[in-house]
Amino acid sequence: MTQPSIEPFARGHLKGLLALVAAEGWSEYSEDRERTYAALSAPGVTTLVACSGSRVVGAIQVQSDGLIQAHVSMLLIESGARGKGLGSRLLSEGLRRAGGLRLDIRTRTVGYYERLGASSSLGFRLTREDLGLPR
Repeated sequence: MTQPSIEPFARGHLKGLLALVAAEGWSEYSEDRERTYAALSAPGVTTLVACSGSRVVGAIQVQSDGLIQAHVSMLLIESGARGKGLGSRLLSEGLRRAGGLRLDIRTRTVGYYERLGASSSLGFRLTREDLGLPR
């Protein structure tokens, strides 16, 4: 089997990417397709997809200033494609294309990133609702 290709996200990838986020239960991406497309293609965002043929089997979204700081907002790998180095390829290519010196990651998947050599740092997330803002 050949390695999946890594390509810049385009509108034609949206349905496959939405299937990945739906499998993770991330409703904020699946509620509004156009909002999701706009978020994944916004200025300062680099979104890449991994494709096996015409099927999207992985995706990464990186937000970056292009010079120093980059942040992973999404890294998803289809369950059947996990454990084959695709996540590492997406992380490397995401940082290369987005630019920056470091890649910060907020995750619950601790062991995976530790195996890559990442150092741990404390992080928090506030939602609009937490701050009393309308959704």
